[in-house]
Amino acid sequence: MSWHELSINVPFEYVEPVSYLFERYGYGLSVETRPGEFAVLRSYLPSLSRQRLAHIEVGIKLASSVADLGELQIRPLDDNEDWRDNWKQHFTLLRVGNNLVIKPSWIDYETQPGDVLVELDPGLAFGTGYHPTTYSCLEALEELVRPGSNVLDVGTGSGILTIAAAKLGAGHITAVDIDGHAVRAAQRNFRRTGIAERVNAQSGSIPSAATRGVNYDIAVANISARGISIVSPAIPDLLTRDGVFIASGIIVDQHDEAVSAINDAGLVISEIRQKEDWVTILSGHGQS
Repeated sequence: MSWHELSINVPFEYVEPVSYLFERYGYGLSVETRPGEFAVLRSYLPSLSRQRLAHIEVGIKLASSVADLGELQIRPLDDNEDWRDNWKQHFTLLRVGNNLVIKPSWIDYETQPGDVLVELDPGLAFGTGYHPTTYSCLEALEELVRPGSNVLDVGTGSGILTIAAAKLGAGHITAVDIDGHAVRAAQRNFRRTGIAERVNAQSGSIPSAATRGVNYDIAVANISARGISIVSPAIPDLLTRDGVFIASGIIVDQHDEAVSAINDAGLVISEIRQKEDWVTILSGHGQS
């Protein structure tokens, strides 16, 4: 059976809905960021999956009516190309901050003195460290996590932020995501990296049974401006007195919405960081 590679250039704010199409109807997903305002999404289909392709094409057409998407490219794979490994070529070793090293599981790397190694297999979930918001969250975690810290990861995706927090010394992490596929991918990464005993991974959002009665030193949500608006009201009751909320996944043009939601929740913004066209907001209870 022959296979085809599907690819499309997508503005960052539309990565999530187009990723959903590829995840649901395609086989495998990779998200490759490019300089500027676009990401390249790839998935794979066997040549006989005409109905799956039709679903993707209809979804792309609808999204194109409200966004400037690139054209859907369909490339037949050579007989010696395997889609299961083809997407892996778009990920390489990534250094973040002072000591964090993000290593896809299939890359060989000899750890250097001082390295905090985060190894993962992105699978079907978005979150490899290459996106500016993930990178910014990793930088903030390296600054904030202390030995024994209690951390909440909202929208865990591949689990990269949870793994980083654990490798940086967090004692316990609660990881939640509304996408069950993401949770299962994250749990595999938690087991593979030996941190599963320190992580409570659950499907859903906050507040939830997983967070009831727990206070966190750090809460991180790398989702979207709308997502930050939804979860912000629950954050103050979950943070310790000196806890920090890292809100990210926010496109610059929508950061006012996130700022308003965080302020309305009663949190005090201490810093706003921008990387390319994306914003990460740090906040907490402020001075009492």
